[in-house]
Amino acid sequence: MKELWRQFDSGTLGTGLSLLAAVGAFAAAAVFALLLVRPLAEAVSRFATEKGRVSRVRRIRFALLVASLAFGFYVFFFAVMPAGTRQGRLAFQLTQLVLILFTFYALFEILLAFFTEFFPQLRGNPPTTPLGRDLVRTVVFGIVFVYALKSAFPTADLGAVLTTSAILSVVVGLALQESLSNVFAGLMLTVDRPFQPGEWIEIDGKEGKVLDSNWRSTRIWTRDDDLLFIPNSTLAKTNLRNLSRPAGRHWCVKDVGVEYAAPPNKVRTVLINMMKQIDGILADPGPEVRVLEYDDSSVRYRLLFCVTNLERQRSIEAEVLRGIWYHLKRNGISIPFPIRDVYLHRAKAEKKPEEVLELLRKVDILKPLEPSEIEMLAEDLTTQLFARGEVICRQGDPGSTFYMIKSGLISVILKGMDGVEAEVAKLVPGHYFGEMSLLTGEPRSTTCLALEDTELLCLDRDSFSVLLRENPPVAQAMSEILSERQQAGREKLEHERETLVRRRPKPEEGQTKRILEKIWTIFGFKR
Repeated sequence: MKELWRQFDSGTLGTGLSLLAAVGAFAAAAVFALLLVRPLAEAVSRFATEKGRVSRVRRIRFALLVASLAFGFYVFFFAVMPAGTRQGRLAFQLTQLVLILFTFYALFEILLAFFTEFFPQLRGNPPTTPLGRDLVRTVVFGIVFVYALKSAFPTADLGAVLTTSAILSVVVGLALQESLSNVFAGLMLTVDRPFQPGEWIEIDGKEGKVLDSNWRSTRIWTRDDDLLFIPNSTLAKTNLRNLSRPAGRHWCVKDVGVEYAAPPNKVRTVLINMMKQIDGILADPGPEVRVLEYDDSSVRYRLLFCVTNLERQRSIEAEVLRGIWYHLKRNGISIPFPIRDVYLHRAKAEKKPEEVLELLRKVDILKPLEPSEIEMLAEDLTTQLFARGEVICRQGDPGSTFYMIKSGLISVILKGMDGVEAEVAKLVPGHYFGEMSLLTGEPRSTTCLALEDTELLCLDRDSFSVLLRENPPVAQAMSEILSERQQAGREKLEHERETLVRRRPKPEEGQTKRILEKIWTIFGFKR
């Protein structure tokens, strides 16, 4: 064995044994790379994207394969070339150079991924930018390349080579002045780090999400689903706003003009409650409404609300603008037209159309009323509009409004004792709801949800108060009708639960009496 090693070290081993040693060296290096280095490369790429992980592992695998081949050739040339002549042979020198460079590249890529990507993200910090990694890679690899040249070609005059390279660099620098300005601007951005991949920025009025940056430019994904390439020199010279910093949330601002007749506190309450119902608006810090300015035809209010999901910012703002119209309309607040001319006229009582009167006549609890009393109620009707998806009333909430459906579709949802919600009915134009809460003061028994844009005719408790005060027997008739409806509802529930229809007796007198007493109590009448 000692003799073989002496022959190997002196370069007189022979072609056959040298070839065998070279194959063994290549196999050992390949097995080492396959069993140890490649799994290590995959481990440090755990936080990278799938594309980035696959690309890095492929580069390291290729470098290890070339290094293994170079190691095999290095062993072969070392064994067959005499010791005194090896450094003068070009084949041996090139093999040594390739071995050093590719071995270092594979190991350095693993170390670079660990310290610039894996370790920072393991501690909850953002990774180093790709431009920063490229800078470190270039500097270190340049130093190692000079070392490898000096090791493989010890007699070469590196000073002359570097002098020639410096002159060439000046010429290239003058020719590529604009491109180099982007490179140095990229270096400045890497040091200053005004943004990170994944953050939203605004530049020259355009907003977008930062995808990545390289030596020349930064890629931005805009809200219009366009890919914007911005040169680094432009980014370094332009005012840039980071929408994702410092707290990871962004304040949105919308203005709206409201009529002068609306009290500011009422407008503020309506708009804040509207914004609290929109998904995506933060509850802490909560939305705010401020009086901004008194314009010629309106009082301008500023709506401020906070979001964290900047990708949904436009859709959230659209929901706010849509909600403004519906909520102001339902609360009797108008958005005026921008007009200057003032016309004075005497308001005339608007006569309700026949279709509205016909809807009132079809309501069973109003059948005891005379035609004149129906018309009196019709004068007190108000109209409320609800957008698709809005909740009209919620189960368990107090209520004092009676609704009739003029147009649209409403889902009636019942929440059971176990907390499970189920749709029990759908209401179409001509149907009504809310009579029990109106007349008896009981909480809402179900939740009503608008399935499409819905227009409702509304009566409040004050209108019924005047009617019952002038015609007390009507309360008795209404209580009987409500009692019958409750009994019918119970029978329907019993039928759905037991799948068996049972005949029920006529509503008990006690039940009618209890409903009548609730009506007298809620309207404050004495018997």
